Amino acid sequence: MPTELMQRFSRKQWKGCCGSGCKKCAIAQAYIGEYGKKKGLDLLNEDREAAKKGKAVKKGDGKAKKGDGKAKKGDGKGVKGKKK
Repeated sequence: MPTELMQRFSRKQWKGCCGSGCKKCAIAQAYIGEYGKKKGLDLLNEDREAAKKGKAVKKGDGKAKKGDGKAKKGDGKGVKGKKK
C-alpha cells in the first residue's frame, strides 16, 4: 500500500533514490522525518519497489489506448532494415 509521501515525489526522483537513507536524498529524509529511522526506511523501500514497478501514482482512467500509432515488433507497420 503506497503511503502519502510516495505521491509527493515524481518517478524521476524515485529512480534516483538508492533506498539506504542517505543525507542527500530528499525522499529518504522525508520518510525518516515522518516515520522515524527504522519504520521510515522500511516504508521507503516498500514504496521504492512499487515505484520501480510503475505503481506509484495511477494517472488517467486506467484504460489501455488503442492504436497509438507506434509500430510494434512484428505488426507489419515498421520499416524493415538490412540485416548485417
